[in-house]
Amino acid sequence: MAIDTFDSGKGTNKYDDVIHTGEHEDVQSKFLKELSSKVDELVNKVNTHINEIATNTAKTGVSTSQANAITANTAKASMTLGTSGSTALAGDTNIVTIGSSTTIAFGDMITTSGKKGTTYTIVMTVTNGGVSKATTLTLT
Repeated sequence: MAIDTFDSGKGTNKYDDVIHTGEHEDVQSKFLKELSSKVDELVNKVNTHINEIATNTAKTGVSTSQANAITANTAKASMTLGTSGSTALAGDTNIVTIGSSTTIAFGDMITTSGKKGTTYTIVMTVTNGGVSKATTLTLT
């Protein structure tokens, strides 16, 4: 599906009737000659791209093993869940069980340096039914 250039169609496109060369060449002919040359250059680039697209030269494709892996992954029913150190836990697995109306919040660990050494503390706040109680835990 290549596009014809001015140069390739000189016999049928009246190129020689419009563009004069040699001693009859005038300013308009020089301009049209340069213009047709530039258009031909662009047409050649477009034709190159048309051919590259038609043959899909940049395509790397998917190998048979990759296609099989995609199919196998698509066919996967679920993620394997477990409770050991090498298996995953479901997102709703309780690590620490507390009542459904109770919340526990921990503040930042506080480091205090003194004459007796460094002390580490953290504030734990437990809330249930609108009542909150806090305690400071000393970590050793």
